[in-house]
Amino acid sequence: MSIQRKTARRLASTCALFLAALSINANSQPLHQKLSEQKPFRKETIVKDTRIADGYYRLGVGNLHEPSNSDKAIEHLEKAVELDETNAEYHYMLAEAYMANFQNAGLLRMPFIAPKVKAQLELAVKFDPRSALYRKALVNYYVFAPAILGGSYQKAHEQANEISKIDPYLGMLARASVYAGEGESEKAVSLYKKSIFARPASWQAYHQLGEYYAGVHEIDEAITMFKKYVDVAPEHAESYNQLGQAYQKKRMYDEAIAAFQKALERDPSRTPLVFRIAQLYEFKGTRRLAREQYQRYLSMVPSGRAADDARVKVQELGD
Repeated sequence: MSIQRKTARRLASTCALFLAALSINANSQPLHQKLSEQKPFRKETIVKDTRIADGYYRLGVGNLHEPSNSDKAIEHLEKAVELDETNAEYHYMLAEAYMANFQNAGLLRMPFIAPKVKAQLELAVKFDPRSALYRKALVNYYVFAPAILGGSYQKAHEQANEISKIDPYLGMLARASVYAGEGESEKAVSLYKKSIFARPASWQAYHQLGEYYAGVHEIDEAITMFKKYVDVAPEHAESYNQLGQAYQKKRMYDEAIAAFQKALERDPSRTPLVFRIAQLYEFKGTRRLAREQYQRYLSMVPSGRAADDARVKVQELGD
């Protein structure tokens, strides 16, 4: 197998971790009222461009709710960045769009998309160095990307140290994730548990330790952590989404469906969960309910690759 193909396969296996770490944040950050140096400094032009940029940003984020629309998301977010290049949130969400696109990329395209993610995350940190969120996303890139594409445990530790200056609790979690990537399991788990002890009412440590356990296939422990995540953050759709994924890995389909339904109640824009619920009903052999959920998905997302698959399923399950 060629080096390029090996690299692409490794990137594909870590894409889910990238996406989990960089959750979509639809709330825009305060707009930076600046333009490129090439543009003349005119106040009315700045206001106009930032408003247009914000429109492109919102269109891009809207398309990110459906992974198959990642090309459109990239198109809109690239325009937002072009119009307001110092807005850290725009760079961060463009990185998110590139990662969503990564899932559907062929083996030859994957190595070219990953560096774009890195570049946008580094720009997000440059324009908002006090954001622990953007730095944590960059930590994840440095940990999970191969060295040939810019991965670096040393740089990950450096970012984790910077996060510690912003928030010691989040810094501990960042260091734990680096240790986990390095294979230092005992150090990682110790820091995750220390973080829980430091802030037992905060959700981040339960979330990240649950993801760690899921990643090393300790699913019962993952379920325990995700249940605690739900307890401390019941308003989060992601808490139920993570719990549902863990139940699915245990083939506890009824529990998974219930968790995904609760995630949808809290965030109806998570349309891929409707498709997943349909699949779970199909796995259970409940054809009628599966067909209803595929139809529900089509009513929400009438076009795209997943919609085409849903139409086929509706027809098959109706026979």
